[in-house]
Amino acid sequence: MNSRNQTRLIAYMALYAALYVVLKFVGNYIPFLQMPQGGSIEIELIAIFVASWHLGWKYGIGVAMLCWLVTFVMGSGRWYLNPMQYSLDYFLPLIAVGVASLLGTKSDKKYYIGVIASMVLKFMSNVLSGVYYWPPEEAVAGSSAAWAYSLSYNLWYNLVTCIVCVIVVPLLIKRLQNANVLK
Repeated sequence: MNSRNQTRLIAYMALYAALYVVLKFVGNYIPFLQMPQGGSIEIELIAIFVASWHLGWKYGIGVAMLCWLVTFVMGSGRWYLNPMQYSLDYFLPLIAVGVASLLGTKSDKKYYIGVIASMVLKFMSNVLSGVYYWPPEEAVAGSSAAWAYSLSYNLWYNLVTCIVCVIVVPLLIKRLQNANVLK
């Protein structure tokens, strides 16, 4: 890779990370997007999804990790119990989004399949964290009550995030393709 392409790649990665941070910041000020005990409708994931298809899944993971690092330095991700909980809540969900282009097939529906598959992986990570680290007050970690609570708590905002991304991401990608930004 020549230095011009490498510079362009770094610029795109920085652009997507900046877009992620801006969308996260805006989303934090929209009250109906927030859950009472953590979690939200995450419009900022749009930036990582688009980065995954624009730059490829490897750089999509790089953008996701850059987004994690920037938001961590800015104070997001303050709920920390241990490394496994932190990974399940913050780290692994972003990686799942970063690999969206790998999970999407080569069909016309690849954007939809990639977004949905990534969101299912993200949801599973959030549920596992809820079951073992954030059970309801009267329940024991790993119990059926913890599973029921975590599934119901994480389902709605992940589902709405998935719907928003399934609508917006293909539109943005097609727009970028029409502008000859994407291949």
